Amino acid sequence: MSLAQSVVNDCLRISDDDNVAINLYPHNLPLAEEIALACVKKGADVIMSLYTDEFMLANYQYLSEEQLREPSAFCRGLTEKSTAQITMAATYDPANLRRIEPKKLAANDEGETAAHFPLSRERKIRTLDLGLALVTKPRAKVYGFNFAKWSKMMQAAASVDYQKLARTGRALRDTLKDARTIEVTGPGQTNLSFDVSGRKWFLSDGVVDEEDIENGDFNDQLPAGSLTVAPLEDTAGGHITFNAGTPRMGRQVKGLQLTFEDGKVTEFKGNSSTEAVRKNWEAGTGDKDNIGLFGIGFNPKAEAGYTINNVAYGAVSIGVGGNGPLGGKNRPGSFILDSMTGATVKVDGRTMLQKGKFV
Repeated sequence: MSLAQSVVNDCLRISDDDNVAINLYPHNLPLAEEIALACVKKGADVIMSLYTDEFMLANYQYLSEEQLREPSAFCRGLTEKSTAQITMAATYDPANLRRIEPKKLAANDEGETAAHFPLSRERKIRTLDLGLALVTKPRAKVYGFNFAKWSKMMQAAASVDYQKLARTGRALRDTLKDARTIEVTGPGQTNLSFDVSGRKWFLSDGVVDEEDIENGDFNDQLPAGSLTVAPLEDTAGGHITFNAGTPRMGRQVKGLQLTFEDGKVTEFKGNSSTEAVRKNWEAGTGDKDNIGLFGIGFNPKAEAGYTINNVAYGAVSIGVGGNGPLGGKNRPGSFILDSMTGATVKVDGRTMLQKGKFV
């Protein structure tokens, strides 16, 4: 079965009752077209929404912060009519992202969240984010990736046995469902703890099925393979150093360090690669200081250091900022997600992950 058929038949289970919106850039057109045709064969109504790098930059250049903060009428309209969305919205050349002012980025994030998030949850829109949309030669050049190796890894990670991946994820979720205290230790003097009592764990297994919808989990991604939770917002304390290497806004970011106290970031440190992240974070809105997410990856074919750190086997991720999709209380706006490898994770004193390996 092709990737397009898998997206339509397995991941989103498209039927003739669906209105499907596909967001894409020109370099994604062959795959997007194949997915659209597969949807049409199911009897679905489909629209393909095309963006380009130049059009994206023009919005930031000519629109004010106030205009970017205002939800787009077209985005809101698509959300009002869609029952399923497939996102392939990734720039061709991420070097263009360096030209955008941090305040405008923050304003646009706020507008996009307002246009899509509340209504998407209300209408239970099934959404799939295709990470393969990121695979371009300019992106590999900007971030220092070996294009052939990266592309091969992404294809392999997106082609795993998703039934087996789901079984692994459900087993992990069962061991975590009653968890209270999480402790993360590891490289870079990482020593961070927080409380997840009573919070729901969300499973990314590549499929949005009836169980997910009943649990209020309408979003997934390909490649998939992670468990995430929203920690209690005032409980994080300690320090974490992210060593995985995260592509962000046209720069490869490595060495970001965060210190938390009572759930809030009290120190934001790093090197030259983290400076742009710090500026974007400072310009952000919402509860950008609060811990928002904890995640563990378990996709056996996904590798850290590229663009899917959050699903890489044994990788640990921490997010700060808005966490409404996870059932958290942080106000939407700015959000930063980064990852580390080689971590040890203890759950209520029991070791779950030992130096990046499940035990």
